[in-house]
Amino acid sequence: MAIYHIERGGHADMKRIYPMMTFDFHDWERPTQLELQRAMLRGAELLLLKDAQNAECGYAVMLRSRLTGYVLLGWLAVYPHIRGGGIGGEFLKLIREHYAGWQGILLEVTEYPELEKARKLHAFYGRNGYADLDCRYTLGGRECALMYLPIAGPKDVSRVVRSVVRSVYACLYSEQFIWRYINIEKDGDV
Repeated sequence: MAIYHIERGGHADMKRIYPMMTFDFHDWERPTQLELQRAMLRGAELLLLKDAQNAECGYAVMLRSRLTGYVLLGWLAVYPHIRGGGIGGEFLKLIREHYAGWQGILLEVTEYPELEKARKLHAFYGRNGYADLDCRYTLGGRECALMYLPIAGPKDVSRVVRSVVRSVYACLYSEQFIWRYINIEKDGDV
């Protein structure tokens, strides 16, 4: 089995990767290339999955908040010609190791539970240690699952989910846009 590792990508890598993101993600769930480039200046990271021969196998765009110590795995893809065989799980393991010492990693499964693909992704992330947070979560008015993997932080961040989500998205969007785009409802909200 090939040995994989991750490398931090730069702005030129984002420019090269972005056209692939247009195939991997819907327009409504994908920021513009300019927004992602600006986010990288404000703390976001582009992680590139590489094999033992240093060939690129996938990418992940991570929104980070050093202030709170949380990370959002925003957009992850393994290239189609090498999918399967546990590469995605290995990528998630490497991401977890990359953020050792951080509080935890959030991720969003869009169009869940409507689409079969989303249900499969949700199950995949569950098998890799992520669990649903106790809230109703929508992006752009579309139902999504918000999942969380604790690392050094608490096992459950449901009580503080709004501030955690705000902190990780702050490198990408203004606070006004965040709360127009994202809605988080918890039991007992009025």
